Amino acid sequence: MDKKTRKKFIDADFVYAIIGATQNKEKYGHKVLVDLKDKGYKVIAVNPKYEEVAEVPCYPDLISLEERPDVVVMVVGEKNAEKVAQNCVDLNLNRIWFQPGSEYPAAVELAEKAGFHIVVGECIMKEAKAVG
Repeated sequence: MDKKTRKKFIDADFVYAIIGATQNKEKYGHKVLVDLKDKGYKVIAVNPKYEEVAEVPCYPDLISLEERPDVVVMVVGEKNAEKVAQNCVDLNLNRIWFQPGSEYPAAVELAEKAGFHIVVGECIMKEAKAVG
């Protein structure tokens, strides 16, 4: 990943909404949330199935968030990816990180057509370094 892109997406002051956060420790929705949290980033869990994930309050959807995220990190299946991308467009959440396995064409195309900054095919756990 080039420095310019990294700077748009990785910042100690950014808030990261993890879409598809889960209590299942084997899934990447859990691993990504915990990794970023442990590295010192502010994370918000988003999944309608839970009230909390890894001691982080969990919200049912993006519209319910009390704090506006700087980056939306997608860790969802194809069924939800396009809907979440449309929610991002509707809320003008213009930085979306599609984790490997979440980069479904319809969702990516929606974000691209909206002129959003996106990352596809890179793992945020690899790119984000510890802060503080």
